[in-house]
Amino acid sequence: MKRPSLQRRLLWLMVAPILLAWLAAGAWLGWRTQHETAEMFDRQLERTAANMLALAAELPPQAQPRWHAAEGDDPHGPDILVRDRTGRRMLSSSRLPMLAFAETTPHFHAVDHDGERWRVYQRWDASGRFWIQVAAPLHDRDELLASMARAIALPLLFLLGLLPLATWWALRRGLAPLRALSCAIATQPARTPTLTRDDVPAELLQFTRALDALVANLDGALARERRFTADAAHELRHPLSVLRMELDLAGRVDDPSAAGMHLQRARDGLERMERLVVQLLTLARVESLDRVDDAAAVSLATVARDVLADAGALAAPRNVVLTLDAIDPGLVHGSAGLLRIALRNLIDNAILHGRRDGRVEVAVRTDASQVEFSVTDDGLGLVLPGGGMLGARFQRGGGTGSGLGLSIVQAIAQLHHGSVQASLPTAGGTRMTLCLPMATGAAPRAVAQVRA
Repeated sequence: MKRPSLQRRLLWLMVAPILLAWLAAGAWLGWRTQHETAEMFDRQLERTAANMLALAAELPPQAQPRWHAAEGDDPHGPDILVRDRTGRRMLSSSRLPMLAFAETTPHFHAVDHDGERWRVYQRWDASGRFWIQVAAPLHDRDELLASMARAIALPLLFLLGLLPLATWWALRRGLAPLRALSCAIATQPARTPTLTRDDVPAELLQFTRALDALVANLDGALARERRFTADAAHELRHPLSVLRMELDLAGRVDDPSAAGMHLQRARDGLERMERLVVQLLTLARVESLDRVDDAAAVSLATVARDVLADAGALAAPRNVVLTLDAIDPGLVHGSAGLLRIALRNLIDNAILHGRRDGRVEVAVRTDASQVEFSVTDDGLGLVLPGGGMLGARFQRGGGTGSGLGLSIVQAIAQLHHGSVQASLPTAGGTRMTLCLPMATGAAPRAVAQVRA
């Protein structure tokens, strides 16, 4: 299939109207030239008739007719016939027969005579004594029209042939900046090109800026995904190695208790790997969203109560006491499923990173504009190594876990136009606070879409 061409499209859009205008102008010019030529010849016949009648008016009433033979006349001059009221010829230099003066007003008409067409003008003089007919063959004016048409048509035809070439050249020069942009992209395959430069025309400035923004967003997304893939591969490599080692050791030892210990360690590693894979899939799903389809008024207190009930199974082996302080329901506008995932990650992190035989306090508070969901443990406190950023992928605040829990919470908070904050209470431990706008009937703001 032949690809559409912008240059051909512009060429047709420019040449076709010009060609139509040229044809219309040529037709109008031809008609106007013919009309003006006909009027010029008719005025010549009228002036000749007026001059001859002026001469005839000076003749006395009993004057003898003046006869001129047609054979001796100027072949290029008009044919003239003057008669008096009785029909007597007073002056004749006409090859045409006498025409009846059937009308009393001056008029033109055409006559065919001897295989030729004539233009005839007839009228009476002012006193009504003489009737004149002045005639001229139409081929004279036809020859003049033909010569004028040739003189006008030749330059116009030359311009018509030159027009497509000139338009093509102008379009090729005008579209040169687009070809320059294509070359700029093609010559920089190894890095992200910057298309918005000083030599970019004003008409393409918005286009190049949009492309630069799109390329920058894609480049950032690809960089994040490459880093995410590398980190995920690194995180999965260690538990897989441990799992393989424990299984190998379980198969080599003869002591059933030692084999059971290695199998238990392998089972624990498998559970950590399963949790890591689930968190990876959850994070990928959340970061691929650009809006909350099931947004509704959600009570954070109700969600927190359900999550605490499910978290009891994780807290029981560590003998962690879970408490909930939720005076206000804390209504927010969002997805109940996503908010449940965020709250579950915050509570699970507090249980796993807090102190054994400790406490995890969950609270829901509201103020004039937002709802705060806070989880406080009594562990050693959150430490971000190297001054890392809260919610960064695979960044651990302690020595265990995958580091994906806070990343998931951060993504869900951004999707709901909220934020996540970390603080260290004076009594020790860590307090994580999820801040969300209070429900006012407006949907949460959508963040930029990033596909995993």
